[in-house]
Amino acid sequence: METLATVKKDQHISVVQTAFKDFLNGNIPGIIEACTDDIVWASYANPGIPFGTSFRGKKGVEEFFNTLAGSVDYKEFQPKEYFADKDHVFVKGYHEATVRSTGKTFGHDFLMEFSLQDGKIASFFAFVDTRDQAQAFSS
Repeated sequence: METLATVKKDQHISVVQTAFKDFLNGNIPGIIEACTDDIVWASYANPGIPFGTSFRGKKGVEEFFNTLAGSVDYKEFQPKEYFADKDHVFVKGYHEATVRSTGKTFGHDFLMEFSLQDGKIASFFAFVDTRDQAQAFSS
């Protein structure tokens, strides 16, 4: 018998899976629509990575994706495993991209954490290898 907590976790995972599908299909407006107005979208701060900072609000999420699209070409982006705990969804995966300005490639595993509020993404944090990424951005 499914509990209310299990149903909620499944719903949260579904929201995140849809966001990943939207990303893979280039539907950035779909991702933005799935976010709360006051979302915080972040990763470890690294001045060597154009998108290695925190972005706030839906405009910030749009800025993140515009910066990402203008900086890298993804060769591979694979969310592999989804885990939910209360209002958080964690996604383990792998990504590999070529930096447009240098032609160098980065590729490594990631862990992404999403927190959800009322069925919308309220925060996002990417645990990625910023050293690998910064090296690919350096000329």
